[in-house]
Amino acid sequence: MNYDDKSYPLYSIENLAQVIEREIKKANITKWDIYLYHERINGIHYRKTDIEEQTNYCNLSYFIRVFQDIDANSMGVGSINLNATSPSQIQKAIQQAKALTQFNIEPKYDLVSPGKSYADPITYDKNIWEDPVSFLESKGKEIQQNLREIIPAKTTSGHFRYFRKQKMLINSNGFKKLKKSSNFSYEFSFKAEKEGKIAEYWPRGYVKLARDLNFDQLVPEWATRAKDALNAQPPQKNEMIDVIFAPELVRKGLLTTVGYAASARAFYEKLSKFHCQKQVAVNFFTLIDDGLIEGGLNTSAWDSEGNPKQRTVIINKGIMEHYLFDQKYATLLNRKSTGNAQLKPKRGGSISIEINNLVVEPGKRQLREIVEDCRRAILVINFPWLHPNAISGDFGASIDNAYMIENGQLTTPIRGGIISGNFYEMLNNIDEVSKETRLVMNAKVPYIKFKGLRLSSEIL
Repeated sequence: MNYDDKSYPLYSIENLAQVIEREIKKANITKWDIYLYHERINGIHYRKTDIEEQTNYCNLSYFIRVFQDIDANSMGVGSINLNATSPSQIQKAIQQAKALTQFNIEPKYDLVSPGKSYADPITYDKNIWEDPVSFLESKGKEIQQNLREIIPAKTTSGHFRYFRKQKMLINSNGFKKLKKSSNFSYEFSFKAEKEGKIAEYWPRGYVKLARDLNFDQLVPEWATRAKDALNAQPPQKNEMIDVIFAPELVRKGLLTTVGYAASARAFYEKLSKFHCQKQVAVNFFTLIDDGLIEGGLNTSAWDSEGNPKQRTVIINKGIMEHYLFDQKYATLLNRKSTGNAQLKPKRGGSISIEINNLVVEPGKRQLREIVEDCRRAILVINFPWLHPNAISGDFGASIDNAYMIENGQLTTPIRGGIISGNFYEMLNNIDEVSKETRLVMNAKVPYIKFKGLRLSSEIL
């Protein structure tokens, strides 16, 4: 749904919530919740270094969930996603959700009640929220200048966007809260050419606060990666080798594996690799979920069910300490929610338990010092994809950008070949954690050196 909510006040998130709540009560539904999501996006699109187009659009949608008790231990749940504003269409959706409760049976749990205490983290830049167009014009020109100044490679296209989000949750217990958040997204294509050979690098990501938009540092780094890819070679042999993962890869791998193993669902279903008070990693490794960290992409006061977000130590000096809970599994296991419920719009509004913001405590030495101590290793900057199996931890990923390390020096750029291993085993084979960390979307993580992963060459 695209519109300007100033021109059509009926469609503001607050007014639409009142309409939906009135229709639910009219349908005599006793247990329900409504999750509304209002997103406004301003963007700049680049063609080479020229600003080709500016965009501005909005979307307001919502989920209605209806709950019907089956017996003392189970209930039916029906969820419908729509953006209709007509009372008749809303009423039709409510009846559809009610019908779905006959087929989707879950263990019975409570909804959040009002009266909880919440933190007040920084979730958006207030001055930009009020005037995004002026900010984008200024920042857009700054990015344009950064792109024009680079030498090793040239950009072919890209975009830079600003998202303003409002989320509201209302339920039948009388809970009602609204929160605001914002973030930026970027994606660029860099191309390097030499003697008829072409190489590209495609950086993309999200940033919470404007202070972390360091394009003056990032653009030259991205261009250098494209240039180095011109001389990249596949690894020359199959071997077991020490591998240093860049922060972006640390984030991807640990969110998938530790994020799953630390969930109360995995514990409840007896699928977790972790057991409380047992060693699951080397004794200098500490991993935390922090839903309130400044600059974290998923930082906010409350989760998708209305529970307060918090800081939870998952692994402390190698020992598993705490699982992560949503409302459902907290009720089932007689525990308290840790504020880790995340609604998944692309999965029909289902709730999953996920790490809010991943934090790995830094080590004692800089990456440069770690590299200098490597006789032979590989520093991996990027995989085209990294999707380890959440339950087993196994993965295999082709190398997109990497560098061989020989006698303490970065030498040959590497592209091609496959790194494989098991993330749960790797936690016990961490050789070193870098002192410097990087804020990557919803993670603040260091470089990590893992011992003895398999490097498979493409050379037959």
